[in-house]
Amino acid sequence: MEWTTTSLMSTVSARAAETHGGCRTVGPLPERLTRIELEILALLNLGLTNREIADSLSMTVGTIKWYMNQIFGKLQVRNRIEALARARDRSAVSSTEPGRAYPVPMGTPPKKIELDILSLLNEGLTNREIANNLALTIGTTRWRINQIFGKLQARNRIEALARARQFEWL
Repeated sequence: MEWTTTSLMSTVSARAAETHGGCRTVGPLPERLTRIELEILALLNLGLTNREIADSLSMTVGTIKWYMNQIFGKLQVRNRIEALARARDRSAVSSTEPGRAYPVPMGTPPKKIELDILSLLNEGLTNREIANNLALTIGTTRWRINQIFGKLQARNRIEALARARQFEWL
């Protein structure tokens, strides 16, 4: 997979609220996200792993992790999903990125519990928080999330959420 910086930045910069000195403001937060942080968020929004982001930006995984920590601090979040939700709230990334083909989901439609779990995943909740919220065990929650991954042919939570939005499950 090869992603061009130009196409990603045109998508991201069209949504940025304000430009000043090479940085873009993301909502009312006091700190600004840099161009590279916005690029990383755009790639993260596509469901890419740290390794895939690093490869596409010609950086090391360690550098991407450092940038991710900077993003988490600036957005005042604790994980990738919360970072994407906060960035979407502030129009730094869109909920559906153009130009990426997704495989079709498996034939069975999502069950109500799967939609509930997807909704809670979208909020950035952990497995334990989802389990407590839905009165499930953590093991059952993990199993259900894996079933969702299978239906959406996703490798991780972010990729599952991106595909769920594409299929209008969210």
